[in-house]
Amino acid sequence: MMKKAWKGILGLLMAMTFTVSAGRMVYAETVDENHEVPDGVTVNGMELGGLTVKAAEDKLQKYMDEVCGGSVTLTVSGEDVTFAYKDFDMHAADSTVVQDICQIGTKGNLIRRYKELSDVKNNKAEFTLKFEYDHNKLKKVISEKTEPYNKEAENASLVRHSGEFIITDDVTGVKVDTDATTAEVEKVLGDGWDGSSQKLDAVVEETKAAHTSDELKQVTDLLGGYSTDYSSSSSNRIANIANGASLVDETVIYPGDTFSFLNHVTPFTAANGYYQATGYSGGRIVPSTGGGICQVSSTMYNAVLRAELEVVERSNHGLTVGYVPLGADATVAEGGVDFRFRNNLDAPVYIEAYTYGGQIYVNIYGHETRASNRSIEFTSVTDKTIKPGDDVITKDDTQPEGWQEVTQSAHDGYVASFYKKIYVDGSLQDTVWINTSYYSASPRYITVGTKKESSDDNSDQKEEADNTSGDKKNE
Repeated sequence: MMKKAWKGILGLLMAMTFTVSAGRMVYAETVDENHEVPDGVTVNGMELGGLTVKAAEDKLQKYMDEVCGGSVTLTVSGEDVTFAYKDFDMHAADSTVVQDICQIGTKGNLIRRYKELSDVKNNKAEFTLKFEYDHNKLKKVISEKTEPYNKEAENASLVRHSGEFIITDDVTGVKVDTDATTAEVEKVLGDGWDGSSQKLDAVVEETKAAHTSDELKQVTDLLGGYSTDYSSSSSNRIANIANGASLVDETVIYPGDTFSFLNHVTPFTAANGYYQATGYSGGRIVPSTGGGICQVSSTMYNAVLRAELEVVERSNHGLTVGYVPLGADATVAEGGVDFRFRNNLDAPVYIEAYTYGGQIYVNIYGHETRASNRSIEFTSVTDKTIKPGDDVITKDDTQPEGWQEVTQSAHDGYVASFYKKIYVDGSLQDTVWINTSYYSASPRYITVGTKKESSDDNSDQKEEADNTSGDKKNE
């Protein structure tokens, strides 16, 4: 009877010779798959004792497949992002766990071996099957899977429709920290991991928007507005004014920021919505792309003055314009003079600009802090009138002598000062100088014909006269 027991033990010891390779259980050639694993043997908490070697292998294989078929779920801003363990090559490591199991009761004499098997049965022998993965692939898959959830911070926005302000809330920027998130995933897959799927929060960096909806909620009051008439303008000039108004409309200027008119309306090209119309250049009225844009900047200048914002840069035209008083215009030129003003208030301001019924309107909204019993008005004072010089004559040898055409009428020049008057309860309290503008006089431009009649022309006329008198005689 004792001999049979020892033979069973030896057979068992010989049977326990299987290994793990590339995540799959494989047998040594000497394995008898029908022999049993010693009682008390566990791998990652699974009881293998009493199972045949084949059954133990199948159980381990199923366990490895389940583990490697698991996944990681990252939560990014409330959204779940899931990817499989196999995406970063999760697999059972080339481990000695099975070989270690097979070593139970194989060392020493038969008594020692028998005792070792008995100890395992009574006290259990716990083994760990470890898993490994590709760190670089894990980092890459985290980066790729979370990229769609990265977003830039967005400022709140403000528009005005049908007399009402509509605010779109600001958006906090989110960017997943790939390195930190990878480290967190590796931590949960490290010591103590039970082989199950894992869910955790991604490590994110948040960026607050520079400007929030709370700031824009302060924009409630009309601070200043102005309108000018363009009803007698050409269709191209009207289109340019409407285009310019649309390019500055719905602009928000935050406290301390400076608005540049040219930055919003240039380039003056057909691609940017402009047409050929008349404009000033070198003291002459000439065709130019974007002609009429200065009526937009001048209208805005007057709205800015009434909102009492800080004017940073303003230049008058070289010649007078008819749509605003002297001193109330603001010319611009691409690559040259600009119209700029700064928001010197404690709250944002909003520009509304539109055309309607032959008028352009510019309104500036913000948070009103000026006293309700205070009012302002603006006046233009002509300091000097400058008469135009002599006519400027251009000769045209394609037109006969005696022919002439006025290509530009004469215009007076002026020196004018612009003032702001401040009233409290209707009583004038102060007069503030705004600017002094210099407008050049413009002479009349005339083109005259210089073509003289040739002798051939005279001969033809004489021959025609002779023929006529001969005909009369024959009558």
